[in-house]
Amino acid sequence: MKNEYQIFPDIRLICGDIPETSRRDVLEIGCCIKGICECCTDIGFSYPARGDCFVLNHGKNEKSSVTGSANCRVISLLVDMRISNEGLSELIGTPDNLLDISENEVCVCHNEKITEAFSVIYRECMNEQAVMLKVRVLELLILLNEQKIKTHRKNEKIRKAGRFICEHISEHYTISQLSEMFGIDGTTLKNLFRQIHGCPVYTYAKNRKMFRAAELLKTTDMKVIDVAEEVGYSNASKFSSAFRDVMGVNPKYFQMEHKSSRRISNSGILPQITY
Repeated sequence: MKNEYQIFPDIRLICGDIPETSRRDVLEIGCCIKGICECCTDIGFSYPARGDCFVLNHGKNEKSSVTGSANCRVISLLVDMRISNEGLSELIGTPDNLLDISENEVCVCHNEKITEAFSVIYRECMNEQAVMLKVRVLELLILLNEQKIKTHRKNEKIRKAGRFICEHISEHYTISQLSEMFGIDGTTLKNLFRQIHGCPVYTYAKNRKMFRAAELLKTTDMKVIDVAEEVGYSNASKFSSAFRDVMGVNPKYFQMEHKSSRRISNSGILPQITY
Protein backbone atom coordinates (compact mmCIF):
# COMPACT_ATOMS: atom_id res chain seq x y z
CA MET A 1 0.00 0.00 0.00
CA LYS A 2 1.42 3.37 -1.03
CA ASN A 3 -0.25 6.77 -0.93
CA GLU A 4 1.51 9.64 -2.66
CA TYR A 5 0.84 13.36 -2.39
CA GLN A 6 2.41 16.43 -4.02
CA ILE A 7 2.55 18.62 -0.92
CA PHE A 8 4.53 21.53 -2.40
CA PRO A 9 6.06 21.96 -5.87
CA ASP A 10 9.37 20.61 -4.55
CA ILE A 11 8.12 18.12 -1.93
CA ARG A 12 6.36 14.79 -2.38
CA LEU A 13 4.97 12.77 0.52
CA ILE A 14 4.85 8.97 0.31
CA CYS A 15 3.09 6.90 2.98
CA GLY A 16 3.31 3.13 3.32
CA ASP A 17 5.74 1.42 0.97
CA ILE A 18 9.30 2.63 0.42
CA PRO A 19 9.36 5.14 -2.46
CA GLU A 20 11.27 4.32 -5.61
CA THR A 21 13.51 7.04 -6.96
CA SER A 22 16.21 6.85 -9.59
CA ARG A 23 16.92 10.58 -9.35
CA ARG A 24 20.18 11.80 -7.81
CA ASP A 25 19.02 15.31 -6.94
CA VAL A 26 16.66 14.32 -4.14
CA LEU A 27 16.87 14.76 -0.38
CA GLU A 28 14.92 11.94 1.29
CA ILE A 29 13.62 12.48 4.82
CA GLY A 30 11.86 9.45 6.26
CA CYS A 31 10.65 7.64 9.34
CA CYS A 32 10.39 3.87 9.78
CA ILE A 33 6.90 3.13 11.06
CA LYS A 34 7.24 -0.66 11.10
CA GLY A 35 9.96 -3.23 10.38
CA ILE A 36 13.54 -2.34 9.41
CA CYS A 37 14.95 -0.19 6.59
CA GLU A 38 18.34 -0.54 4.93
CA CYS A 39 19.77 2.77 3.73
CA CYS A 40 22.63 2.24 1.29
CA THR A 41 25.09 4.86 0.04
CA ASP A 42 28.50 4.81 -1.62
CA ILE A 43 30.11 4.82 1.83
CA GLY A 44 28.08 2.13 3.61
CA PHE A 45 24.80 1.05 5.19
CA SER A 46 22.54 2.25 7.99
CA TYR A 47 19.56 0.49 9.58
CA PRO A 48 16.73 2.65 10.93
CA ALA A 49 14.11 0.53 12.70
CA ARG A 50 10.66 1.32 14.06
CA GLY A 51 10.54 4.89 15.37
CA ASP A 52 13.87 5.90 13.81
CA CYS A 53 14.14 8.79 11.39
CA PHE A 54 16.61 8.95 8.52
CA VAL A 55 17.87 11.57 6.10
CA LEU A 56 19.54 10.51 2.87
CA ASN A 57 21.06 13.03 0.48
CA HIS A 58 21.10 11.12 -2.81
CA GLY A 59 23.26 13.84 -4.35
CA LYS A 60 25.84 12.24 -6.63
CA ASN A 61 25.50 8.82 -5.01
CA GLU A 62 25.60 6.03 -7.56
CA LYS A 63 24.44 3.40 -5.07
CA SER A 64 22.04 5.30 -2.82
CA SER A 65 18.82 3.43 -2.11
CA VAL A 66 16.40 2.50 0.64
CA THR A 67 15.01 -1.02 0.93
CA GLY A 68 13.08 -2.68 3.72
CA SER A 69 12.10 -5.89 5.45
CA ALA A 70 8.99 -7.73 4.24
CA ASN A 71 6.88 -6.01 6.89
CA CYS A 72 8.49 -2.57 6.48
CA ARG A 73 6.32 0.55 6.36
CA VAL A 74 7.72 4.06 6.06
CA ILE A 75 6.66 7.63 5.58
CA SER A 76 8.98 9.73 3.41
CA LEU A 77 9.39 13.25 2.14
CA LEU A 78 11.22 13.55 -1.17
CA VAL A 79 12.60 17.06 -1.59
CA ASP A 80 13.49 18.02 -5.17
CA MET A 81 16.75 19.94 -4.84
CA ARG A 82 16.32 21.49 -8.32
CA ILE A 83 13.22 23.51 -7.46
CA SER A 84 13.33 26.69 -5.42
CA ASN A 85 10.12 27.33 -3.47
CA GLU A 86 10.69 30.91 -2.26
CA GLY A 87 7.64 31.05 0.01
CA LEU A 88 8.62 27.85 1.78
CA SER A 89 12.25 28.90 2.03
CA GLU A 90 11.27 32.05 3.92
CA LEU A 91 9.81 29.85 6.67
CA ILE A 92 12.24 26.94 6.91
CA GLY A 93 15.30 27.89 4.85
CA THR A 94 16.58 26.09 1.77
CA PRO A 95 17.10 22.30 1.64
CA ASP A 96 20.85 22.98 1.85
CA ASN A 97 20.59 24.52 5.30
CA LEU A 98 17.52 22.67 6.53
CA LEU A 99 19.75 19.72 7.40
CA ASP A 100 23.51 19.65 7.83
CA ILE A 101 24.13 16.60 5.66
CA SER A 102 26.34 16.43 2.61
CA GLU A 103 26.14 14.35 -0.55
CA ASN A 104 26.73 10.60 -0.17
CA GLU A 105 25.77 10.70 3.52
CA VAL A 106 22.90 9.21 5.50
CA CYS A 107 21.93 10.28 8.99
CA VAL A 108 19.85 8.14 11.37
CA CYS A 109 18.41 9.52 14.58
CA HIS A 110 15.81 8.73 17.19
CA ASN A 111 14.08 11.95 18.19
CA GLU A 112 10.71 11.59 19.92
CA LYS A 113 9.38 14.93 18.69
CA ILE A 114 10.26 14.19 15.07
CA THR A 115 8.93 10.64 15.29
CA GLU A 116 5.64 11.89 16.72
CA ALA A 117 5.37 14.50 13.93
CA PHE A 118 5.83 11.74 11.34
CA SER A 119 3.24 9.58 13.14
CA VAL A 120 0.70 12.41 12.99
CA ILE A 121 1.33 12.77 9.24
CA TYR A 122 0.94 9.00 8.80
CA ARG A 123 -2.47 9.13 10.49
CA GLU A 124 -3.51 12.11 8.35
CA CYS A 125 -2.54 10.12 5.24
CA MET A 126 -5.21 7.60 6.14
CA ASN A 127 -7.80 10.42 6.17
CA GLU A 128 -6.42 11.88 2.94
CA GLN A 129 -7.04 15.46 4.02
CA ALA A 130 -4.79 17.38 1.59
CA VAL A 131 -4.93 20.72 3.44
CA MET A 132 -4.10 19.17 6.81
CA LEU A 133 -1.27 17.17 5.27
CA LYS A 134 0.34 20.39 4.06
CA VAL A 135 0.02 21.89 7.53
CA ARG A 136 1.51 18.78 9.19
CA VAL A 137 4.40 18.56 6.72
CA LEU A 138 5.18 22.23 7.25
CA GLU A 139 5.19 21.66 11.02
CA LEU A 140 7.60 18.75 10.56
CA LEU A 141 9.97 20.78 8.39
CA ILE A 142 10.04 23.61 10.92
CA LEU A 143 10.77 21.05 13.66
CA LEU A 144 13.58 19.51 11.61
CA ASN A 145 15.06 22.95 11.11
CA GLU A 146 14.93 23.60 14.86
CA GLN A 147 16.49 20.25 15.76
CA LYS A 148 19.50 20.79 13.45
CA ILE A 149 20.12 17.14 12.57
CA LYS A 150 23.76 16.67 11.66
CA THR A 151 25.99 13.88 10.50
CA HIS A 152 29.11 12.88 12.38
CA ARG A 153 31.74 14.03 9.92
CA LYS A 154 34.75 13.30 12.12
CA ASN A 155 34.02 9.62 12.61
CA GLU A 156 35.44 8.09 9.44
CA LYS A 157 36.94 5.25 11.50
CA ILE A 158 33.45 4.18 12.54
CA ARG A 159 32.30 4.16 8.92
CA LYS A 160 35.37 2.11 8.00
CA ALA A 161 34.46 -0.40 10.70
CA GLY A 162 30.97 -0.65 9.21
CA ARG A 163 32.35 -1.18 5.71
CA PHE A 164 34.74 -3.82 7.04
CA ILE A 165 31.85 -5.78 8.56
CA CYS A 166 30.00 -5.66 5.22
CA GLU A 167 33.06 -6.77 3.25
CA HIS A 168 33.51 -9.76 5.58
CA ILE A 169 29.87 -10.69 5.84
CA SER A 170 30.43 -14.40 6.48
CA GLU A 171 32.78 -13.74 9.39
CA HIS A 172 32.16 -12.77 13.01
CA TYR A 173 34.14 -10.06 14.80
CA THR A 174 33.95 -9.00 18.44
CA ILE A 175 33.93 -5.43 19.73
CA SER A 176 37.45 -5.89 21.08
CA GLN A 177 38.73 -7.15 17.70
CA LEU A 178 37.17 -4.21 15.83
CA SER A 179 38.43 -1.82 18.49
CA GLU A 180 41.99 -3.05 18.00
CA MET A 181 41.74 -3.05 14.20
CA PHE A 182 40.54 0.55 13.95
CA GLY A 183 42.28 2.08 16.94
CA ILE A 184 39.14 3.04 18.87
CA ASP A 185 38.40 2.09 22.47
CA GLY A 186 35.46 -0.29 22.86
CA THR A 187 33.09 2.13 24.61
CA THR A 188 33.60 4.86 22.01
CA LEU A 189 33.17 2.33 19.20
CA LYS A 190 29.86 1.10 20.60
CA ASN A 191 28.45 4.55 21.30
CA LEU A 192 29.45 6.20 18.02
CA PHE A 193 28.61 3.15 15.90
CA ARG A 194 25.02 3.29 17.10
CA GLN A 195 24.79 7.02 16.42
CA ILE A 196 26.17 6.75 12.88
CA HIS A 197 24.69 3.46 11.66
CA GLY A 198 21.41 3.48 13.58
CA CYS A 199 22.00 0.31 15.59
CA PRO A 200 24.63 -1.52 17.69
CA VAL A 201 27.54 -3.35 16.05
CA TYR A 202 26.09 -6.86 16.41
CA THR A 203 22.65 -5.77 15.19
CA TYR A 204 24.29 -4.05 12.22
CA ALA A 205 26.17 -7.22 11.27
CA LYS A 206 23.00 -9.31 11.62
CA ASN A 207 20.92 -6.85 9.56
CA ARG A 208 23.49 -6.74 6.74
CA LYS A 209 23.67 -10.55 6.65
CA MET A 210 19.87 -10.87 6.46
CA PHE A 211 19.39 -8.16 3.81
CA ARG A 212 22.12 -9.83 1.74
CA ALA A 213 20.39 -13.18 2.26
CA ALA A 214 17.09 -11.63 1.16
CA GLU A 215 18.76 -10.32 -2.00
CA LEU A 216 20.08 -13.79 -2.81
CA LEU A 217 16.72 -15.43 -2.11
CA LYS A 218 14.97 -12.94 -4.41
CA THR A 219 17.40 -12.97 -7.31
CA THR A 220 18.89 -16.48 -7.41
CA ASP A 221 17.77 -20.09 -7.21
CA MET A 222 20.13 -20.91 -4.34
CA LYS A 223 18.84 -23.25 -1.63
CA VAL A 224 18.08 -21.68 1.74
CA ILE A 225 20.88 -23.65 3.45
CA ASP A 226 23.38 -22.42 0.84
CA VAL A 227 22.27 -18.83 1.35
CA ALA A 228 22.66 -19.34 5.10
CA GLU A 229 26.24 -20.53 4.65
CA GLU A 230 26.97 -17.64 2.27
CA VAL A 231 26.23 -15.16 5.07
CA GLY A 232 28.03 -17.10 7.81
CA TYR A 233 25.38 -19.42 9.29
CA SER A 234 26.11 -23.15 9.45
CA ASN A 235 22.91 -23.87 11.38
CA ALA A 236 19.75 -23.58 9.25
CA SER A 237 17.48 -23.18 12.27
CA LYS A 238 19.49 -20.25 13.67
CA PHE A 239 19.56 -18.65 10.23
CA SER A 240 15.77 -18.97 9.85
CA SER A 241 15.24 -17.44 13.27
CA ALA A 242 17.60 -14.52 12.52
CA PHE A 243 16.01 -13.95 9.10
CA ARG A 244 12.53 -13.88 10.60
CA ASP A 245 13.65 -11.41 13.29
CA VAL A 246 14.97 -8.97 10.69
CA MET A 247 12.82 -9.50 7.60
CA GLY A 248 9.50 -10.33 9.27
CA VAL A 249 8.94 -13.69 7.53
CA ASN A 250 10.83 -16.98 7.36
CA PRO A 251 13.31 -17.40 4.48
CA LYS A 252 11.49 -20.24 2.73
CA TYR A 253 8.25 -18.30 2.57
CA PHE A 254 10.12 -15.17 1.46
CA GLN A 255 11.80 -17.14 -1.34
CA MET A 256 8.58 -18.79 -2.50
CA GLU A 257 6.73 -15.46 -2.65
CA HIS A 258 9.43 -13.80 -4.71
CA LYS A 259 9.79 -16.78 -7.03
CA SER A 260 6.06 -16.54 -7.61
CA SER A 261 6.44 -12.80 -8.22
CA ARG A 262 9.20 -13.41 -10.79
CA ARG A 263 7.08 -15.96 -12.63
CA ILE A 264 4.09 -13.63 -12.74
CA SER A 265 6.31 -10.72 -13.82
CA ASN A 266 7.77 -12.79 -16.64
CA SER A 267 4.26 -13.66 -17.78
CA GLY A 268 3.38 -9.97 -18.01
CA ILE A 269 0.89 -10.01 -15.13
CA LEU A 270 1.33 -7.39 -12.39
CA PRO A 271 2.19 -9.12 -9.09
CA GLN A 272 0.39 -8.31 -5.83
CA ILE A 273 2.44 -9.60 -2.92
CA THR A 274 1.21 -9.15 0.64
CA TYR A 275 2.84 -10.24 3.83
